[in-house]
Amino acid sequence: MALDTAATTFVTGAAGFIGTELVKELTDRGHHVLGLAGSADEAARLRRIGATAVMGDLLVPGSWQDEAGADWVFHLPPHPSYPLHLTQRRAAAIAGARVLMDAHLLDAVAAGPTRRIVYVADTRCYGATGSRPITEDEPLLPPGTERCLTPAIDRLDGYVVSGLPIVTALPGWVYGNASWFRERVIEPIIAGRRVLQFGDTGPWVSPIHVRDCARALVHLAEHGAIGGRYFVVNSDPIRMNEFATTFARLARRPLRVWRMPSVAARLAGSAPMASDGLHDAAFSNVRLRGTGFRFLYPTLEQGLQQIVGALDE
Repeated sequence: MALDTAATTFVTGAAGFIGTELVKELTDRGHHVLGLAGSADEAARLRRIGATAVMGDLLVPGSWQDEAGADWVFHLPPHPSYPLHLTQRRAAAIAGARVLMDAHLLDAVAAGPTRRIVYVADTRCYGATGSRPITEDEPLLPPGTERCLTPAIDRLDGYVVSGLPIVTALPGWVYGNASWFRERVIEPIIAGRRVLQFGDTGPWVSPIHVRDCARALVHLAEHGAIGGRYFVVNSDPIRMNEFATTFARLARRPLRVWRMPSVAARLAGSAPMASDGLHDAAFSNVRLRGTGFRFLYPTLEQGLQQIVGALDE
């Protein structure tokens, strides 16, 4: 099912890291994109990249829901920030907010002409995996743990049964010249500051370049199976510390490291990435590749070469 350039596409989280790249991908293909914006700054950002801004908040019903019933919908709700020690009350609040955001969108499009909904979830709901990549068939973490998006994802099956054409995408560690990667890798290395790393190598993680992530979301709208889940990651997991070491080598900059022992990092709840970068999180992309998707940057080396080249331009 090809994305018709005459169709209207609605994108939540359109001004975010992945959302911005997705909007660029869609507008480059000639699509009319409506992007949900929560502020005037976000609206201006979306207009600069060719989208029409729709003002609204996923947590609050409003006129934005009238625009949500588009031909194609990409749902990128904001990822919550998890403290290391999550109380049951805070976990319930995060889970409830996510369910509410989903309901406001999915209930609004239920009676419309929508042909495909790509729901962008989070690999963190699978928890620690070990160093061997797991498939999408592994069970999600049970509700009540610190990864508390399970209730929202479990509800998707009900929406599919009721007739909504939902495909679920689960990106891994998305990197690019923005967001966490710019803040925690690019800027410190370019400025000669120390980069925080956990342990000698860091855990195993599954990366993907932000452009490939955006391309994969569009590809899944066209080729993903309704009701299916797909990990959006490169084929080979890496050690977390490879992000900084590889970037520094390609940028020909010295790497200065502030190395925190993993045990100490688990106790430092305010440490950047401490809640997400301490456990192995490796995922298989066999199902995604089985749909025919091909990567522009199939390895971390190739993806970082693109970023370094863009910085030099």
